[in-house]
Amino acid sequence: MDTSSLTVTSPPPDPAVLSGGRVAVVAPFSSGQYYRAEFVHRGWECVAVSSATAALPPLYRGGIAPVGYQGVVTHHGDLDETAQTLRRLRVTAVVAGTEIGVPLTEQLAARLDLPGNDPNTSHLRRDKGAMAAALTRAGLDAPRSLSTDRLQDALSWAQSLPGVGDFVVKPADSAGSDGVCFCASHDDIRAAWKRLHLIPNAMGGTNNCLVIQERLRGSQYVVNSVSATNLRGAARHTVTECWADRRTPGTHLYDRLDLLHRNRLVPRVLTDYTVRVLDALGITNGPAHTEVMYVPGRGPVMIETGARPEGFYDPHSMREATGSDHIRDAVHAVVTGKPRRLAADRPRATVAKISLIAPYDGVLDGEFVERLLSLPTVRGHVGALEPGGRVQRTVDLLTSPGRLTLAAEDPREIDHDHAVIRAMEISGLYQGGAR
Repeated sequence: MDTSSLTVTSPPPDPAVLSGGRVAVVAPFSSGQYYRAEFVHRGWECVAVSSATAALPPLYRGGIAPVGYQGVVTHHGDLDETAQTLRRLRVTAVVAGTEIGVPLTEQLAARLDLPGNDPNTSHLRRDKGAMAAALTRAGLDAPRSLSTDRLQDALSWAQSLPGVGDFVVKPADSAGSDGVCFCASHDDIRAAWKRLHLIPNAMGGTNNCLVIQERLRGSQYVVNSVSATNLRGAARHTVTECWADRRTPGTHLYDRLDLLHRNRLVPRVLTDYTVRVLDALGITNGPAHTEVMYVPGRGPVMIETGARPEGFYDPHSMREATGSDHIRDAVHAVVTGKPRRLAADRPRATVAKISLIAPYDGVLDGEFVERLLSLPTVRGHVGALEPGGRVQRTVDLLTSPGRLTLAAEDPREIDHDHAVIRAMEISGLYQGGAR
């Protein structure tokens, strides 16, 4: 294991924060890859923790770049062994980089007596059926749901709900809309079950149980938050971002997310509801990413929550547009012991995130990629948008070729470039595929 000193190339750390800490980033993939640079900037050192490559989901294999970490610890399934290694490395905090790291993060933090969510309730933060049941027990509105390993139970439960004609069938513990199926009939439920049951999901689990829920209809939102416990052990939650989430009509494909000003009515309602959701799910420390549907006549209803940073996220362009981002806010809570105080008027610009949607398998056209990334409002992107890069037909967030962050003073400029992006996708951005 490499425990040599870090070479810090970031600006000098803020002297007003606690320094000298060392954090273990568990599963530092997706947005978790950005933790290292931000912790280094704040005067901390980083250790990466990951399962062996063969045990990782294909999505994340080869994803750790060990440069800059104080060590890369491989977890072989022995919790005590991994905890002892981190203790020897004098780790003072443990954070989850992505969804697959959530349970191990909580277990390690408990073994090391460090701040973290209770590992005894980890299932509430991973199993989507358990999430909904926890909210119902807490008196919060949640989608009517059933987790089961039997198709007949799913069909009988669907039949028992009066007035509900549409359902969602999905894996209990995946992410990124992986495997989400909309069902309007029992035949649709059977087809979804046949497609999903007992197959591996994108997060490396096996779909032994599936979740069937009523399909919520309304306006969809994304709420990012950061939590920390005070000296008395009470959790404090700060909602850092609220996004209006627009999907393509009739599907779960991501189209556009628009950042909302925190002092408006809808974000205030979402904030109040989400804080209670975090309490019900036992989220006391760290970032969370919550999807909420505002249902006419019911109000906000949680779809699901992840106890980790938002995935498919570009912190650099968010910082340029708003002054901070979900990763920076999460790091601030670790190094100071409390969530960041946010100005009521944040964001300072109109910000949107546009997910690319490939209609078929193909490759990226170089000229179109150059034009795409040169649009006036584009501030950054995630995804390997390289000329000639292969893309597959988009069926969920995980198969999107990339996501662009747009920012401007005038929202009409973003609307214009959003339309241009969609036109490019039709006229030549993707080449060589069979339509």
